Amino acid sequence: MICPIATRDIKTNLKNRDWAFKEVGYGPANPEEPNKVFWAARAEEWNTTPDQAKTMRCGNCSAFIQTPSMMECITNGIDAEEESYAEDVVENAGLGYCELFDFKCAASRTCSAWLVGGPITEEREVEYDDPFESSIKSSIEENNG
Repeated sequence: MICPIATRDIKTNLKNRDWAFKEVGYGPANPEEPNKVFWAARAEEWNTTPDQAKTMRCGNCSAFIQTPSMMECITNGIDAEEESYAEDVVENAGLGYCELFDFKCAASRTCSAWLVGGPITEEREVEYDDPFESSIKSSIEENNG
């Protein structure tokens, strides 16, 4: 896997994360605080109650990527040294990667783009069809058929 630039470049990550704070309501700033105003705003946006809104976190969003290879990208991007606290940082912050907005994301936060059904934790192989290959095969079959 080629690691996303935001997992290895802190300036890119901060730029993308700051954009999410400003443009899509990423937060709350400190998820360990009550944040009543923040959760009331999310509840109004999502037409639900603050208690229900509090259940809609990055950690259970479909765009929150925590596959083994992505977690390795995030950990190595923090510090690739053998003896570092990178794994502790990742675990304590509940980090994953936001596929929608391209930054390292904390599981305890949320944003306006929250999607049901996450996180994504299993690797998958993606095979891309070559349109030229299938076009050639069709031409050969037509000419031989």
